[in-house]
This record gives sequence, C-alpha cells and structure tokens, in this order.
Amino acid sequence: MSSISESSFNYKVGGGLDFNSYNYVVRQADTEIYIALKKGEYCYVFNARQTGKSSLRIKTADRLRKEDIACVEIDLMAIVSAESNAGQIYAGIVQEIVSALQLEVDCLSWWLERQNLAPKERLIEFIQQVVLTEIDKNIVIFIDEVDCLRISDLSLEVFLTLIQYFQQQRENNPAYQRLTFALFGVVEISDFPHTIISNRIELSSLEFPTALPLAEGLLEKVDRRQEVLKEIIYWTGGQPFLTQKLCQLVARSSTKISVGSEKQEVVKLVLSNIIENWEYNEEPEHLQTIKNRLLTSKYSICKLLRLYQKILQRGKIPAKKNNPLQAELQLAGIVRKEEGKLKVYNPIYAKVFNRNWIEKVLAEKEPTKIKDHIRWVSLLLLSWASFRLLFPKLYVQLNDCGVDNYLVKQYQLAQFYFQCALLLKPSYKKAHYNLGATYEKLHQLEKARSQYHIAEGVSEAYSNLARLYIQDKQYSEAIALLEKAFQKKKAQTDPLLRYALLKNMGWVLLEQQRYPEAETYLREAIELMNTKAIAYKLLAKLLEARGNTEEARDMWQQFRQYALNESPQEYEY
Repeated sequence: MSSISESSFNYKVGGGLDFNSYNYVVRQADTEIYIALKKGEYCYVFNARQTGKSSLRIKTADRLRKEDIACVEIDLMAIVSAESNAGQIYAGIVQEIVSALQLEVDCLSWWLERQNLAPKERLIEFIQQVVLTEIDKNIVIFIDEVDCLRISDLSLEVFLTLIQYFQQQRENNPAYQRLTFALFGVVEISDFPHTIISNRIELSSLEFPTALPLAEGLLEKVDRRQEVLKEIIYWTGGQPFLTQKLCQLVARSSTKISVGSEKQEVVKLVLSNIIENWEYNEEPEHLQTIKNRLLTSKYSICKLLRLYQKILQRGKIPAKKNNPLQAELQLAGIVRKEEGKLKVYNPIYAKVFNRNWIEKVLAEKEPTKIKDHIRWVSLLLLSWASFRLLFPKLYVQLNDCGVDNYLVKQYQLAQFYFQCALLLKPSYKKAHYNLGATYEKLHQLEKARSQYHIAEGVSEAYSNLARLYIQDKQYSEAIALLEKAFQKKKAQTDPLLRYALLKNMGWVLLEQQRYPEAETYLREAIELMNTKAIAYKLLAKLLEARGNTEEARDMWQQFRQYALNESPQEYEY
C-alpha cells in the first residue's frame, strides 16, 4: 500500500464520497455497473440506506466521463418534497439535465411553451428532440434516491414505467441506443412486477482484503493497522457507513492501540461510542435510520420483528425468493444474504437490536388485556360442546396464542392459554412443555419441573429439566436426561436445541470436575453458535480451574461481548 499522511486522509461518515477520495473501497459492484453502463445496459442499484450507493454513483460517473461518455447525476432528494406534483418533478429533472450537459436551451421557456402536453410527454419530447439531438455521444443519466418519489404526487411505479419506456424505444429509434439510465434507491423491485429493468447490481459488504486502503488513515494511531482493520470489519460486517465511522473513531482516539490490544481497544470504542445509549447520542444517525425503517414498515411490524427475532436466535435462515418480509429486512439493512442464507448483518446490530429490544417493541405494539382474553376464551370454551365439530384442533390455536404472548413477556396470559389448550387436550405435550417454560419465567420452579416431566419426549423439555437438575446439584439425573435428548433426531437438526444440550452437558461435567469431557462439549457448543454468551462463561470457569488464565481471560472477554445481546437470566449460572 502507498503511504498517505493522516492529515490528508479523512474518513467520510455519511453522504457520498468524492470521486478522488483516498478511502473509497472498490467492490465487485464497481466493475459490474461500469461494464454494464459502457455496454449501454440499463441498471439499478436498490439497497439499504448508507451502504455506499451514492459513492458508487459518483465514482462510476467519473470513470465514464473519462471514457468520453456524457453523464447526468440527478439526486431526486433535492427535487422532490411532499408538496411536489408530477409536473414540478419532471421539470426539475429537465433542469438538471440541461445543467449537467450544458445545453444551450432556456429550460423554463421550453417547458412553458409546451403546456398543452402532459408533464411526462414533455420530458419524453425533451429527451428525444433536445438531448439526443444536441448530444452526439453516449449518455448515462444517474437518478439517485428514487424511493423519495413515494412521498410525492408522482407514483414510483409510473416513474419506473417511464424509464422502461425509454429502454423500449431502442427497438424503433436507434438514437435511444446512446441513452442509458442507472437508478439508485431503497426499493424492492418485486413491488413492481410490470416494470422490468435489465441489470440489478448487488452491493456487497466490504471485505478485509479490498478494504485495506482504509487502514492507511490509522497509521499514526495504531501499531498494527491490518490487525485493527480486521477487528473493525468483524464488528461492522463490512457495512460501509459503520466501517468508515469505526475507522474514524480509531483515528481520533486519544490513545494509541498497541500490539496485542487490538481486540480489546476496538471493543471499547464500539461499546462506548456506538452501542451504549445509541438512541440519544448517535450522530449522524444510522442505527436510528434502521429502527425507523423497521417501525414504519408497510408490513406488519410484529411479523417483521418476529422474523428478525428468528434470524437472531438461529443465526441463519434460508433466503426465499419473493418473500416481502425478508426483502424488507434486507432493505432496512439489518440482515444480509450470504450463500443463500439470511443472517444479521453484523454484531453491532445484533447487540443494539437484541432480544430485549424486540420484546419491548412487541409489547408496545401488541398491548393486551388479560381480562379481555380470558373472557373471550372462556366463552368459547363454554360453547365447546357446540363447536368441537367445527374446531377439532382449537387446542392448537390456543397453544399458539400462548406462544405469542410468551414471546412478548405476557407470561400470565400465556399461562392461561396453555392451560386452556390442556383443558381441551390433556395429552398435548407441546403445551405441557410451553407451560413449564412459562412457570420458569414466573419463578414457579416446582410447577415447571412437573410440566417438563409430563412433556417427556419433547427434546427441549429434557434440556430444560436437566438444567433445573444441575441447579439443584442433581448431576446424575441431569446427565441421564441429556443423554436421552441427544438420541432424539431433533438434537441433530435443530442448532438451538443442540447448543443448549451441549452447553448443559458441558456445565454438568464441569460441576463434576470432569474437565476434559466438559471442555469438549463446551467448545463444540461455541463452534456451533459462537455469538451466544453462556458457553464462553462456562469455558472461562473451566480454564481458570485448570490454570489456563490467559485463554480464560479471552473467554471472559467473549462472554462479556455477547452477553450484551441476552437477558441476564440466560447467563446467570
């Protein structure tokens, strides 16, 4: 890498990077969009906010200008407002084109002379009679922030259809072969099935090898720039805004990061400057932008957050085509697709938008009155004799209602629903297990044990009951239950269950001072799910007991890091 002085290296946090910025990171999208636009292919870059779309536009336009291609860059955010009508928006676009191409035309007079035409027809005529006539070279028109059309009188779908119209004119008018559009914004193209634009450019996250130019600005504040950058990329997942911000925090830090302290010092900066009190101290906004997108979604917020909660808990879920909730989470920027799976974008998001945050929002979005629920269900049960033929599996719906209330910490209401389900079908083991888990939340441990015993056969019941036995120092009973659970097919296919079983077996063996066996189970648990806290804590205790203080210290650090994303009950062992 060529050396750049710190004084000339400025990290850009928010907004597009200038075309000559030292800290621009080249991605695959740079090559793809450049080649596609040179070939005259229409392109669109629809992605979450603050992922580098504008910087990509600026950089690509500069490259194309050097190839003698005329470029127009239009930021609709500067044109569109809630009061804007279609005529004002189209007129603003014409003005931007005139200015960028330095056309010798009185834009206002030209526009007003054609008041007999609809605004869209005037824009079409302007492109055909002025732009394609006066400019004899290839032209690329970049239009950024197209999603802001949603707040205006001009429909986004109508606008996208207009762009498609220009593309289709190539079949009958060769001049249109010289005109190409590139669209940027926070849009899900599947919302517009009748609009087809050729080339979707995917914006990947920053990766360590290609992000090495960012390390130049850390020269005066760290001993090992690449090691620090690796830690930064780990925390941000290569999210461009956060990566620039964390690099800036390191560069502006009052202390120098010495050899061997990279991990600890970066963690401190992340916690103190990004995660802690983020709702009050964030400047410029980033996490708040994601939160606002989630909580103002056109889709059911509760369904959206439950899907995100599922991804957070499992680590990854299969990505599905044409799934609007999955697409919405990706446009919010909180998850990303990787090798056909959806995962939380980075550890920072996992800690900020953690399970406690989800449960708090769900509780606010789904306010419930226990008396109203009890009254409704009681009336239904009273008429059970009349309705049982119509609702042969009502107990399943009641159990599901209990689960919904359990997830938003409405434990008394959840208890009521599970009891109603069991009233209708006393042998329903899933409801017995759920009732046991609810009793645990209500600190009624004897009742919890009783329900787990009845639910014998449910793999999770074995795991939870074993955990209660370990807490009571009944180690042999716990091991017997865990061994049964490991024989279940679900223990091989469900990562959450397997993690719990491995962790619990490691715990009980640790309590029996069977250190080698315990270590095997705990390390396997960590390898399976390396963002959950408790296995790190147990392994740290084990390593301390064996005198391995250096690695124990690292395990404690990992525990503290991931415990931020969990409620205290999960790791108070």
